[in-house]
Amino acid sequence: SLQSDRPERIGEGLDHLRAHMGTLPETEFRRAVEELCSLFYVDSADRPDLQPMLDRGVAVLAAQGPRVIPQLLELMKGSDIKSHLYLARTLGYIGQAALPALRRVVATEDAYSRSFALFAVGKVNDLAVREALPEVIGSLMHPDKEVRDSAARALGKIAEAVPATQLGEDRRAEIFEVLFRTLSDVQPAVRAKAVRSLGKLVRAAYLAPAQEERVRLAILRILGRD
Repeated sequence: SLQSDRPERIGEGLDHLRAHMGTLPETEFRRAVEELCSLFYVDSADRPDLQPMLDRGVAVLAAQGPRVIPQLLELMKGSDIKSHLYLARTLGYIGQAALPALRRVVATEDAYSRSFALFAVGKVNDLAVREALPEVIGSLMHPDKEVRDSAARALGKIAEAVPATQLGEDRRAEIFEVLFRTLSDVQPAVRAKAVRSLGKLVRAAYLAPAQEERVRLAILRILGRD
């Protein structure tokens, strides 16, 4: 029923998998994961009525927890960008259990895989996401612009997930300085992500008054109002 083009039939299949997927033997479990992930190739711009089914597919996969992580990482190597986004979201929603694998991808894999692993790290809404800060910060110096873009975005998302009181002053200063330097990145999209993430640092009370002032003056320069 997941191959149907009717939302109600797909919904029935998702309900069945949610109820029974966790009890499947490994071979059938892997087949079920592949079938679920095939939904992510749907272009929701063409079929907006299927968007809720795609979101439900992410939820069903994430509910499988650590068992599904290795297969999702395998599938990320051969999928298209639409599917990648949903796979990364799923890994992010799994949360802390997915972090060790995501950190390895960020540290060791090709640039394309790194950028999506960083996207997934940014989806982890858990204090444990601070463990990935070394890899995320280091990625802002990567030669690939998509890796830097995803890293700049991820730092802002980490600031939303981890209260300032849960990080030392030195670590907060490091995050600020690396994002501030990224305001000079050669790629406009990366600079834009840095601006947004610096704004998130301000809202999350990560910055000292002097750092906030540096951000304010930098934004005024960007706007041509200095």
